[in-house]
Amino acid sequence: MHHGHHCDCGPFRINFLPQGILKPLILRLLAERPMHGYVIMEQIFERTGGSWRPTPASMYPTLAWLEERGYITETGTGDRPGGEKAPRPYALTPKGHSALKNYEGFHDEWTESLSRMRNLWW
Repeated sequence: MHHGHHCDCGPFRINFLPQGILKPLILRLLAERPMHGYVIMEQIFERTGGSWRPTPASMYPTLAWLEERGYITETGTGDRPGGEKAPRPYALTPKGHSALKNYEGFHDEWTESLSRMRNLWW
């Protein structure tokens, strides 16, 4: 398990992630394969080198938002023996795939603005 170094950044906690980045990230991960919410959180943690792990409080409402609007859908029956409900993995819908294409432009814009911000410091 890889753990990143966390910066206390003096009295200020610097949030380098813009609001709303979670939605395209979820779509991006689900484009690879269906995943449960907790798996998506783990994937983001691993792929950011341990520097960011979304909380369930941010993840599950975002998944619900995406599902309500038809970008993702739950797959399979998800029933456990005995009729008990089991969590089902989410998958990207065709609408989710086309939304993801639109975000590719956003990604380029975001990385460009991040590199401009670096010019302030280095």
